[in-house]
Amino acid sequence: MICRFSKRTLAAALAALISLAVFACAPERDTPLITSEEFGTPTPLPTPTATRLPEEAVEIAGRRTSDAQTALDVVGKDIIKIANWKEGGPAMLNNLLGYFMVWGYDYTVELVETEPEDYRDAIEKGEVDLVLHVDTADEDTGAWLSSVVESGTVIDGGKPLADSETVRIAMHPTLPERAPDLVGFLETATLPGEAFTKIAATVKFGRIGVTPGVGAFKYLKEQGAVWNTWVSEVEASKVQEAIDSSKTSLRNRTCIPRGVEANDCGRN
Repeated sequence: MICRFSKRTLAAALAALISLAVFACAPERDTPLITSEEFGTPTPLPTPTATRLPEEAVEIAGRRTSDAQTALDVVGKDIIKIANWKEGGPAMLNNLLGYFMVWGYDYTVELVETEPEDYRDAIEKGEVDLVLHVDTADEDTGAWLSSVVESGTVIDGGKPLADSETVRIAMHPTLPERAPDLVGFLETATLPGEAFTKIAATVKFGRIGVTPGVGAFKYLKEQGAVWNTWVSEVEASKVQEAIDSSKTSLRNRTCIPRGVEANDCGRN
């Protein structure tokens, strides 16, 4: 009698024999269960790495801003600290003359918030370099300025407003050595009163109104014929370029190529 097997039956038998052979050759084990390792070792996932910024975005002149992924501060030749308080004329004057210091002469300007009655101690102690609006029409203020100038504690930097003999600039005595170009600029920069006073009267310190920076920028845009006489062609060109680029801030920033418009770096 001849036995005939189908192909399916032969294949099943062959598979059973192979399984028995593997089981027979396997090392002794305490449990008949197959471990997860015997099903195959899973492929390890790659460790994620942070995307590196472009080399030029890492640092510019050693200083980074809090949002370094979009823009970086450009460090100036020196930091010039100016006493600032919430009064339209003085605050706008700080922003206006500070604009030339930043964009024309490449300094870093820091507006130090204070009160009018506190700037005297601040400049005497060297906590600020400049008080650009010292109104000596006040008898006590006039006596103070005369006293500290006579003692050499403070330098009288001249008058910033052409139409006012009583408003003076108080300067720390270290400034002529640290920033002689700025001292020369302040001696030349005298603002005609009418245009300045008109814009300064619109300055407000709230959510609604003209900010001191915007007021200063408005003056610069409208009074180019005036301020061009204060500076050389080099500084005038740099200031005009900043104006044309809508740089309204005293913060000089350099953008990196991450989809940010260059003009945003100088805006408030």
